[in-house]
Amino acid sequence: MNKYITTLAVTLYAGTSITVLAGPKADAHAPIGVMGDHIHKKGKWMASYRFMTMEMNQIFDGSNAIPAPTNYMMTPSKMTMDMDMLGVMYGVTDKLTLMAMTNYMDVSMDMDSPSGIKKMQATGLGDSSFSALYQVYNEEEGAGRANAHIGLGLSVPTGNIKKENGIGRYHSIPMQLGSGTYDLTPSVTYNHFINELWSWGGQAMATFHTGTNDVGYTLGDSFNVTTWVARNLNSQFSVSGRVNFKAWSGYDGVQNNGMFEVNPMAALPLDPVNFGGTRTDLYLGLNYLHESGIRVATELGKTIFQDLQGVQLGNDWSLNVGLQYAW
Repeated sequence: MNKYITTLAVTLYAGTSITVLAGPKADAHAPIGVMGDHIHKKGKWMASYRFMTMEMNQIFDGSNAIPAPTNYMMTPSKMTMDMDMLGVMYGVTDKLTLMAMTNYMDVSMDMDSPSGIKKMQATGLGDSSFSALYQVYNEEEGAGRANAHIGLGLSVPTGNIKKENGIGRYHSIPMQLGSGTYDLTPSVTYNHFINELWSWGGQAMATFHTGTNDVGYTLGDSFNVTTWVARNLNSQFSVSGRVNFKAWSGYDGVQNNGMFEVNPMAALPLDPVNFGGTRTDLYLGLNYLHESGIRVATELGKTIFQDLQGVQLGNDWSLNVGLQYAW
């Protein structure tokens, strides 16, 4: 494994001995894990498909990994989430692009209990979003160029927040497929293409949950900032590195199921003090641009630091794979 990492690092930082051909480049878009990263020309479309999977498999108290606590009747030992995302973008003008996205989720959690491991699973449509991206800066800089845009999105609660397991509704908020509220997602994105070989960029995005859902709570707001650097290997392939920082708060309100009030120690995910935190992830990506205009991209991510409020399952790794086609 170290040999492959070293090879990638040498390639990424190599000099200009690698020739890049003229025309569209594989680094024209940000790494596949970044949404709403670019503006389209007037009348241009782009369709995209992304698959994302992530795994959580270790209990944390703050920033420390700990054994499963014994003061709860049930504690999670592993959680996975798979998500299929469909998106479309359209350039209304050279400065204004509209974007719509929806997704299908498959969430599972293993819970340790005195009677053994119990598995919870929920599948279905997640929340959908509609966004407008507006370019506020565009400059050609000789061999390079730079641009920036702001965005404002609205997340619509199409995800089910009353998923059941045959006995009753899941009491664990992470097992639900949406927020149950209309949410605002402002963002600002910057891209800088230095020359034929190198590019970098950054994006800051927030999510503000509005109102209270009909189960009785509001998810905590979140803030996400990411920055990346990419290098073209030739006109078809590029590699990228990205750092992502996320902070989110605990939820407000109570779940209208009474479970936590009946027995606060029933299960760790029910305790309202065990929500919120910060996390930093590191990603390595590979992108391929076919002559037809189809772009295939992937990113492998690893959580390198997390500081969680209370006692929670911590994140371990994630994988993003996507197809994009612009016309």
